[in-house]
Amino acid sequence: MKFLEKSFKRFLFGTVRLFIHVRRVTTVPRSSVRNILVVRQHNQLGDMLCAVPLLRALRATYPEAHIALLARPLNSEILRGAPFLDEIIVYDKNKFLRSPFQVWRFGRALRRRKFDLAITPATVSMSVTSDVLTFFSRAARRIGPGSLSGKTNLTGYFYNVKVALDWQRDPTRHQTQRNLDIASILVLEQVSLGLEIGLDDEERQRGQELIAKKKGGREIVIGFHPGAAKIPNRWDALRFAEIANRCAEIYGAFIVITAGPDDEAPLREMTLNMPNASLVMHNEPIRDVAAVISNCDAYVTNDTGMMHVSAGVGTPTLSLFGPTDPLQWAPLGAHHRFILGRHGSVEHISVEKVWHVLTDMLRALRRTAPQDTIDDAEEPQEQQR
Repeated sequence: MKFLEKSFKRFLFGTVRLFIHVRRVTTVPRSSVRNILVVRQHNQLGDMLCAVPLLRALRATYPEAHIALLARPLNSEILRGAPFLDEIIVYDKNKFLRSPFQVWRFGRALRRRKFDLAITPATVSMSVTSDVLTFFSRAARRIGPGSLSGKTNLTGYFYNVKVALDWQRDPTRHQTQRNLDIASILVLEQVSLGLEIGLDDEERQRGQELIAKKKGGREIVIGFHPGAAKIPNRWDALRFAEIANRCAEIYGAFIVITAGPDDEAPLREMTLNMPNASLVMHNEPIRDVAAVISNCDAYVTNDTGMMHVSAGVGTPTLSLFGPTDPLQWAPLGAHHRFILGRHGSVEHISVEKVWHVLTDMLRALRRTAPQDTIDDAEEPQEQQR
C-alpha cells in the first residue's frame, strides 16, 4: 500500500508540476516585506514551540510587519497571545478533508490577504499540505524546503526560494536553530533561542489559584509528566512516583501531575503509588495546564511536548531522554537539565540519578537540599548550551 501511495503521489504531483510556473527569487529586500505568513500546521506541540525563535527573529527583523501563523487547532491555542505574532490562522485539516470545496475557499481567502512573504519551516519531515497551503497564499516570495536530509521535496516547486536542508555534518544542531535555517536568505536579526508562551497575568494567576486550593501550607511545588505518546520515551511511572514521594516527604513539596489523552496508563500507575495529595491536570485545556506549570518550582518530564511547554513558561525543567537526541531537543538554558539513558534507553536512567539532578536544581533555586542526598556514581549528562 505504501508503495502504491508513493507512486500515486509521484504521478499526481509530477503532473501538477507541468502546470505550475514559479519565478525564482534570489533576494528579499527588507523594505518589501510588510505582510508575513508562517505555515506550521503540523500537530506536534514540540515542533511548533521549537519554531518560536524563528517567529521572534521575524518580529525583530520586520518590527512593523503583520505576522500571521497558520497552525492546527491545538498549536494555535498554545501560541495565542504570543508577543511576536499579530494573528493566528487556524487550519482544521479534519474539517477540510471532508469538503474539498472548503479547501478551495480557504486557499482563496489566503490569497486575498496579499502576503509579501510566506515561510514553511521543516526540520523532521516535509509536508505536502504545508507546501500546498503556502502556494495557495500566492505570496510574492515563498520560502520552503527543496530537500530535507538529501530527500527531494516532491512539491518543492511550489516555492520560489527552495532551501536544501541538511544537517548530516552537524547532527546535534538544535531544533530551534534548524527552524531558523529555512530563512537564511532573509539575514534575520540574532535573537534568543529560548522558548516562550504568551500567558498573561490573569492566566498565571488562575494557575496559582488552582494550586493554592490544594497545596495547604506547602511552599515548594514540583510538577511531573509521566506520559508520552511515544512509548519508548516513557520512563517507568513507578519511578516517577518514587521521586514524587521523596519530594513530598523530604522537602514537604506539593506535587502537580500533568497528563494528556495518551497518558492514562502511566498516570494511573503513578497516582496509585502516591499516598500524598496532589493536583492532577488530566486532559485539561493546554493553556490552563501551562499556567499551572508556570507556578511550579521545577518540572520533571519525559521527552514529549510538555517538556517544551514547561520551558516556554520559564519553569526549570528536568527532561528524561532515551532514543531521541537531547542535544537537538532538550530545552536550552542554564536552568534546564536533561539526563540521557545509556544505549538510547530511557529505562537505563536510575531513580538515584534523577534524584541527584533534581536536588541539585532545587539547590540552585536556593531551596534547602537534604543532607543525605545520594550522589550517583555515574555523573549525569547535562545541558551545556
